[in-house]
Amino acid sequence: MGYARDIVFQAVQKICCPAMIEPILVQAWAHWRGQSPKSIQVRPNLIYYRPGDRARVVTDVIVTLADETAPITLQFFFNVFADGAAVNQQVAESDQLAVPPQVALPVFAIEAWQTVVWTLPHAPCLPELNNLLQPEYFCPLLISLSDLPTQVEDYPAPQLFRYVPFKRAILTWHSPKTDRRYFVKLCTEAEFPQVVDHFRQLHQIADRLSFAVPEVVAADVATRTVSMRALPGEQFTKIMAQLRPATFSQVGQILAELHHADLMPTRGWSAAKELKTAGKAMAEVKLALPHLSKAIDQAIGELTAKAGQIVFSRNYPIHANLFGDQILYTPQRLGMVDWDTLSLGDPHYDLGRLVAHLIYLAGCNQWERPAVKACITALLASYAAAIDWAIDPTCLAWHITLQLLLRGKISSLRKLPEHWPEHLEFVVAEAQCLLLGRSEFVTLPAIGRQVQPQVQPQS
Repeated sequence: MGYARDIVFQAVQKICCPAMIEPILVQAWAHWRGQSPKSIQVRPNLIYYRPGDRARVVTDVIVTLADETAPITLQFFFNVFADGAAVNQQVAESDQLAVPPQVALPVFAIEAWQTVVWTLPHAPCLPELNNLLQPEYFCPLLISLSDLPTQVEDYPAPQLFRYVPFKRAILTWHSPKTDRRYFVKLCTEAEFPQVVDHFRQLHQIADRLSFAVPEVVAADVATRTVSMRALPGEQFTKIMAQLRPATFSQVGQILAELHHADLMPTRGWSAAKELKTAGKAMAEVKLALPHLSKAIDQAIGELTAKAGQIVFSRNYPIHANLFGDQILYTPQRLGMVDWDTLSLGDPHYDLGRLVAHLIYLAGCNQWERPAVKACITALLASYAAAIDWAIDPTCLAWHITLQLLLRGKISSLRKLPEHWPEHLEFVVAEAQCLLLGRSEFVTLPAIGRQVQPQVQPQS
């Protein structure tokens, strides 16, 4: 098919083009509110694209009604479908939901783009989000009423930090009394008990850890929310760009500490599950970029065959969703967040995900390969010095290769940054180099057959 001919991709491009989407929203506002706004500005902040199927785009929207009035800030959620019938179905289903009073526009369709538009917090499958964004409902979840202003209208309001349609939402809130920042995670019914249990276990060992974990201040069953104080620090993704081996050495130490921690999560990691996830993810890459299909099939085939020859550990506590954003850096202390997927499994998995993220960033941003290699070497050396087992180079190479392919899908195809096709071409080419033991980023043994690469790596 190819992404250029995909009606879903075309719709996403239109939504992200101010000249195309803003006039449509102006007309919709005038139709539903009876008043034509002076301007509407749209700023996309989250894209989730699945070729040939659907896409989701969350945007910040600033509505200016007149010169003398303050602009209104909203968030819109655009749900794009390849199947036009799904548009009518979602609009019909939205009519059955109670519309929150502060929602500016009802759910409506842009039929020519096969797109349904929601005004958040009117969110499909997350009706609790509406209540949580009300200060009078939200604030008592975190602090005593005696610490709040006398008038309800003076309560500090929470902000929607991240919205993952149909799955979860994260809100952020700043306490004016304590000058502390909080995060509140709205979970699904199935994941809430598990998230609570993960934090319970982490709390029991927190004083024995050299790295920080979020402090939970409330877990509310009725709203399925977990509230926690924000950790200080900068996301390690940004620190990675400095290419300082010493900081990677620090991360290696805390990963070794995590993998030795006294934690017993009920979730389990398996190579079979990871391969299944990768197969589905790379099928979408092949739809978008058909010229990569042969190389992708070869890589997945090699990884699948090799998995049968590797003994993957199953009994170590692992983060299981580790990449740069989940580590917070300060010169004094590192922190680690987002413990939803805490599992028992193979510690090489956490290492592989983090190294794959670094290689992905290095390839996309053309960082100097010797400097990147020095950082990976420092990470692995500090980790190896702190564990009571030996790193298996073949197992690690397997994880890095598979996770690099998945990182390309998540960060390039799903989010559609500028130059995303070139980023994916780099990912597939580098995966082939890793399979052959020829990566310039890390020295590891070959784990695939010695065949000629199908995609040439970018210089």
